Amino acid sequence: MRVGITGHQDLGSIQKYNKIADRLKEIISMYPITYGYTCLAKGADQLFAEILIQTGVPYYAVVPSLYYENTFNDKGTLQKYKRLLQYAHRKKVLSFNQPKEEAFYAAGKYVTDSSDLLIAIWDGKTSNGLGGTGDIVKYGLELNKDVIQLNFNDLSITTISNKVNKDY
Repeated sequence: MRVGITGHQDLGSIQKYNKIADRLKEIISMYPITYGYTCLAKGADQLFAEILIQTGVPYYAVVPSLYYENTFNDKGTLQKYKRLLQYAHRKKVLSFNQPKEEAFYAAGKYVTDSSDLLIAIWDGKTSNGLGGTGDIVKYGLELNKDVIQLNFNDLSITTISNKVNKDY
């Protein structure tokens, strides 16, 4: 099963981050994941890639544009991005010359198109800009993709499509 990730970049305090990580590991352990798809953005995407590395599942890094690394505002997150990019089984850089909302949306769509299941670490709200988590969830549901929400606020896990229980 191919699984993609979308989610918030700010995952809160270290305690909240660790709780989200535990819940995400629970979700990942529930499915026979053979391949992951991630844009390696700060937060949910990088956490997903780290868990896949720990579990030995290869992943595809979808880089939204040239110079994407310029979007990382702190040195630690940039270093993590570069390290996770090196671990990627495959990489694709989309044909945008600069990081911008259209590139982020296209990358999220690529992740969704390539996946059987989309995991969303999300508060359920609409996106602040094009290509945010809400946009990608909406896109996935329009394609009748399986979507599982790990609610950012209360850490509940909800199926937000009605075909997630099929056999893989």
